[in-house]
Amino acid sequence: MGGNGASSLMKRFVLLILVAAIAGGGYYAYRNQRAGTQQAQASAVSGPRAVPVEVASVELATVSEEVEALGTLAADESVVIAPEIAGRVIFLGFREGERVKAAQELVKLDTAILDAELKQAMADLGLARDTNDRLRGLVSRGSGTQVALDESAAKLASSEARVQLAKAKLAQSTIVAPFNGVVGLRSVGVGDYVSVGKPLIVLTSIDPIKIDFRVPEIYLSRLKVGQPVQMRVDAVPDRRFQGQIYAIDPVVDVNGRAIRLRANIPNADLALKPGLFARLAITVDYREKAIVVPEMAVVPDAVGKIIYVVDKGKAKKVTVELGKRLPGKVEIVRGLTPDMQIITAGQMRLRDGAIIAIKDKVVRTSQL
Repeated sequence: MGGNGASSLMKRFVLLILVAAIAGGGYYAYRNQRAGTQQAQASAVSGPRAVPVEVASVELATVSEEVEALGTLAADESVVIAPEIAGRVIFLGFREGERVKAAQELVKLDTAILDAELKQAMADLGLARDTNDRLRGLVSRGSGTQVALDESAAKLASSEARVQLAKAKLAQSTIVAPFNGVVGLRSVGVGDYVSVGKPLIVLTSIDPIKIDFRVPEIYLSRLKVGQPVQMRVDAVPDRRFQGQIYAIDPVVDVNGRAIRLRANIPNADLALKPGLFARLAITVDYREKAIVVPEMAVVPDAVGKIIYVVDKGKAKKVTVELGKRLPGKVEIVRGLTPDMQIITAGQMRLRDGAIIAIKDKVVRTSQL
């Protein structure tokens, strides 16, 4: 009996412990549920937290698109001055490296022999003319023969040709500049005997100076004669030269898929020399009032590039198309309007429609 009573008491004790545990667990669950409900009610009253961001205004700027090219300067015109007849040099009408004008006398050859040849030819021409006139008179009176008259006419024509040849040689004894230019270093002096075709000096025209260059064929529709170019040369690093395109090759280079162009550059002070290496920039597009934003405002997205804009206190995701990149900025060609405010910091915590809190005052993108 005693054993049964102890067992009964133990069962009652365990039962009481179970009842107390169940009651305590229920109370704890009730308290947590009530606390969660109160927190949810508080959140519903206060609303979602605003995301702090920084914003800026869209900037309108002038954007130009350029294509760069390389080339080597060349003379606009260049010719080797050489005599067409042999003779002795008696006069040089230039100084090395100086400018000369078209038709200016550069070299004179001794004409003593040529003058004598011309006098002899003139004398022979006079005799042939008199003989022809006399025979023509005899034939008209019936006392001369037609054969003799024809022979005298042939001699007259030959004499006239010799006179013209002597005059031509005499004219060739003086060499003149064919165009305005600059003479190079001479290889002849007064008193030298020169043969036909011997190079004496080189005459070059370098004002303006020209340059040939190539650009990719994709720019063909945006290039035209008269289009301005800017040029820099390493030999004159502190200056930027201006010129314009004056010729476009009608044939595209099939190997390099490039267009060959030629530009001329004013060179009044002769600072530019043929053979210098040059870098060119050609403006192929010019856009006024282009929309420009800080580069940090652009966010990569699955659909491309996006920018968050301010829309009634919330962040609005806008898909944009980028244009030319500038230092620290980028052009937006599609997606934004000039009156928009863009978010420049804090985008990583944003989603479309998120409430925002602007941390700083709005600034222009030109101040960033």
